[in-house]
Amino acid sequence: MNRNVQIFISMLFVLSVTVPAKDVGRGGMAGSFLRMGMGARTLGMGGGSAALADDAHTVYYNPAGLVYLKHTYVTAALHNMALDRYLMYVGLAQSIGSESVRKPGMLRGGFGLGWLSSGVSNIDSRDENGVHEGMLSHGEHCFYFSFALNPDPKFALGVSGKLVYNRFPGLTKDEGAFSTHGFGFDLGLIVKPVDAITLGATLRDIRSRYSWDSQDVYDQGRSVTDHFPNVFQIGMVWRAFSENLLVHADYEKVEAMPGKGLFGAEYVLISGFLLRAGVEGQQPAFGLGYRGRILSRGFQLDYAYVPDPVAPRSNHIMACSFYF
Repeated sequence: MNRNVQIFISMLFVLSVTVPAKDVGRGGMAGSFLRMGMGARTLGMGGGSAALADDAHTVYYNPAGLVYLKHTYVTAALHNMALDRYLMYVGLAQSIGSESVRKPGMLRGGFGLGWLSSGVSNIDSRDENGVHEGMLSHGEHCFYFSFALNPDPKFALGVSGKLVYNRFPGLTKDEGAFSTHGFGFDLGLIVKPVDAITLGATLRDIRSRYSWDSQDVYDQGRSVTDHFPNVFQIGMVWRAFSENLLVHADYEKVEAMPGKGLFGAEYVLISGFLLRAGVEGQQPAFGLGYRGRILSRGFQLDYAYVPDPVAPRSNHIMACSFYF
């Protein structure tokens, strides 16, 4: 057996038995869909890393990584989940300027756009006597507007403005939509002390909130503001064996909840095939990918299998990315 493959399998075994603090769930507070993770590649490695800055997922995980993108990336991801839930993402990301032509005093940058959508359908609506009144649905959306600067080749700073929108169709007294919106920020930092190692840190959902007024829904409705908890994450990515192996280790802390570790690895097998595995808290994850070219453009197909602690079956996540 190839020695690199042996090392990769050994690392997966270590990851499978090295389980940090118990994952107590992602719900219970506003904006939970923003804390579920995103993308088949990243979730197949046990959750995304604050230091992974080489595809369009960096808009979601760390906007500072936009500076280090080598291509323009367009990506779409769909999470197939139980209990009539869905989560999808569409994003665009690219760097601005080229390191090879950088002049003294010239800043390098990057920008990204993204749309994250989550929802539930087939919600059974009943009155106070338990009589069925129909079926309801619910949707949440987040629109990302991200930008990053590279004051020095060794580090970058990034910020994402986030417009969040929450909607319950047909819930008001006149059958209209009950909805609200808010605005928040993510801040990110990337440091590259050496070529093989990248360090990253993010603080997400700064000032994100929903402000509700339920007087159009209930006779005794009132105004309520739901604040999103801040999420702090710090991580490291190590690339080895001519970049055929990628390993990440992260720590994530959601406000008012215990912190947890995220560990994972990605290994390039043969002819563009990728193997991934990792753990998020106590939940293992596995993934596959294929990287190739079509019509002179690069593309990548990814799949991840992620157990769900609150549902009767696991999640199946699929994603497709193009880069040029």
